Amino acid sequence: MEKIVFEVEPSPASGAGGTTRAIQSAIDYAANLGGGTIKLGEGVYALDGSLHLRSGVRLEGIPGRTVLQQGEERLSALASDADLHERQVSVEHPGLFAVGQTVTIRKAASSMGFGDTVAVVVGKEGQVLHLDRELYATVLLDQGGIVTTQAPVVAAYDCEGIELYGLTVRGNENNVTLAEGCRSAGIYLYGVAGARIERCAVRAYKGDGISYQHCSHIVVEDCDSVGNGGKGIHPGSGTSRTRIVNSRFNDNAMDGIFLCWRVQDSAVEGCTAVGNGMNGLSIGHKDIRNVIRFNRLSDNRYYGIFFRNEKEPMSPSYNRVEGNTLEDNGSDDMGYVGIRIRGYTHDVELVSNRISFSKAPPERTIGICLEPHTSGITLGDNKFAGCALRTHDHWLPDGRHE
Repeated sequence: MEKIVFEVEPSPASGAGGTTRAIQSAIDYAANLGGGTIKLGEGVYALDGSLHLRSGVRLEGIPGRTVLQQGEERLSALASDADLHERQVSVEHPGLFAVGQTVTIRKAASSMGFGDTVAVVVGKEGQVLHLDRELYATVLLDQGGIVTTQAPVVAAYDCEGIELYGLTVRGNENNVTLAEGCRSAGIYLYGVAGARIERCAVRAYKGDGISYQHCSHIVVEDCDSVGNGGKGIHPGSGTSRTRIVNSRFNDNAMDGIFLCWRVQDSAVEGCTAVGNGMNGLSIGHKDIRNVIRFNRLSDNRYYGIFFRNEKEPMSPSYNRVEGNTLEDNGSDDMGYVGIRIRGYTHDVELVSNRISFSKAPPERTIGICLEPHTSGITLGDNKFAGCALRTHDHWLPDGRHE
């Protein structure tokens, strides 16, 4: 039987809260019928909360013409300590948060990590907000604890078989809180098995553009994650068999492509990471058996590709880096390096890559830096231009090369 299709058009008269409820109601109804497609027409959909996908649901827009606009951030200090495993928080200004609102509970506006809790307000009593899930961590008053509406624009938790197509997520540039990518992003997935994100864009989100944690079989294809306040894309926390292909991760404040912890048996192919504030691509803790090929990684402030400093057996080993183009990566303070491999990384193949520099003096450039303790690094048919040192095996303690 053909899956049911719902169509939703932008309706300024309903306000941001009404638009969010209309789309979410269609998603929930389709999921209750066993899945289906929600089609969003051309226009700007002003949202006042997160859209939560469910199993078997496809949320479809018109590429470049369907815009999900994030609402303006509202935040309140806590009125009492929020304790681990509680399903409620007490806030100084409860009127800022409506029932159905997605909120983030965190230590402070500048905190980072898995200590953030993203939850939906399901009830209110005075200053108390009741939540749909337990708090992941204790948040204390003397830590500057807050509750904020800075949360994912589109999210999916513990579901399977979902699709996003043709959507542009636009962050709110007035928001002040940096959303940590471990728990939030413009598009955020957690515990999802089987998802496809195609021809979507995330722009100007105050945090990571696309992040998915503890997931498997995620495909990101022909997407743009550009100009965001965090990383372009951030798979991690035991994510396996993801494919990131033919996509663009440019001009983000942090890394363009960040493979976090335990990204395994995956591929990054045919992508660009250009002009990012940190690395073009970063790979690290137990990230093994991955293929990184045919990408362009250029003009990033740190390195084109960075293997992070990990001891064995946590090193990012058994990876293949093939056919990539790395141009003009580095800066005066970070040095000019195409590929930097740190820690006890071993059994990595670097083949048929093209590494060049045209904006720095050749005597200050290194094509490939293999630091002490690396081993079993296979080099083959790599081409270099503008490099004083094609390969180098020592790094000074202050992070600058000799």
